[in-house]
Amino acid sequence: MTAKRAAIVANPVKIDMAQLRRLLPAMERAHGYADTLILETTADSPGTEQTLEAIDAGVDVVIAAGGDGTVRLVADALAHSDVPIGIIPAGTGNLLARNLGLVDRFNRIFDLEDALEVAFGNCERRIDLGEVDVERPDGEHERFRFGIIAGVGIDAGMIEHTDEELKAKIGWLAYCGGIARWLIGSGAFSARFKIAGGRTWGTRASSIMIGNSGSLPGGLNLLPDADIDDGLIDMVIMRPRGPLGWSMVAAGVIARNLPRVKLPAHGAVNYFQGEEILLRLDGGPQNFELDGDTEGEVIALRAHTLEGALVARVPVTR
Repeated sequence: MTAKRAAIVANPVKIDMAQLRRLLPAMERAHGYADTLILETTADSPGTEQTLEAIDAGVDVVIAAGGDGTVRLVADALAHSDVPIGIIPAGTGNLLARNLGLVDRFNRIFDLEDALEVAFGNCERRIDLGEVDVERPDGEHERFRFGIIAGVGIDAGMIEHTDEELKAKIGWLAYCGGIARWLIGSGAFSARFKIAGGRTWGTRASSIMIGNSGSLPGGLNLLPDADIDDGLIDMVIMRPRGPLGWSMVAAGVIARNLPRVKLPAHGAVNYFQGEEILLRLDGGPQNFELDGDTEGEVIALRAHTLEGALVARVPVTR
């Protein structure tokens, strides 16, 4: 019988390639795999081409080794292929890895050896991917897939304005500076939205986030009703007003995470769920982000999930 084979799509800026190569032979022997195909990403080729090359080579699993951008591109290319994705998380947010149990609520990441053990193992889960069709300010349309979350407003502005060198030093806390810079230069925006063919609603918001699942750094679950394999897309609208506005938003999120805690109802944060979400920005273009990477400005989007599109290697639960 032909031995199984893995491919690793690795960002060499994020991953210790020497350590990876040292660990692989024992891992391959333990799990009955042939020599692993290692494909490094570059600035000009950040993961899609390497994943397609791995699929063409007939590998049994593709392991994304890097940050959220690498993971998103590998997952996108693997959609509907039935080739599983393994993840070696090495980014700031590690969003898909976090929602699959490879990062805990205290931000502890599986080390390289443990992540390889999961990726070479046989515990799998079929999950949804988010898909969003965006309209650019010039009228052009683009389609993207994402693992966990997409958004406009403060979350995209935060990423756009965060210092990359500081993020490399202190991790996700560096986003606080990005938030401050966005708040100084921007503000609330007007939008209209429709959930799964329902009526059109208008709103004014500082952030609108659309997600497939919602576990974020710091132990916060931004979309507690979302499930990564329920076939539905979720949305949260944050509408802070006045000096205490963001405190009210935080209270609303906490209340949603802790259903037994009864906090006063208010309109600072609103949740929605459906098979499809349509959103149009009436106040002009806004920065747009996918799984922690900015993707330019948009004026409208349509989002839904690709149900069961991706097979993921996950830790064994006991």
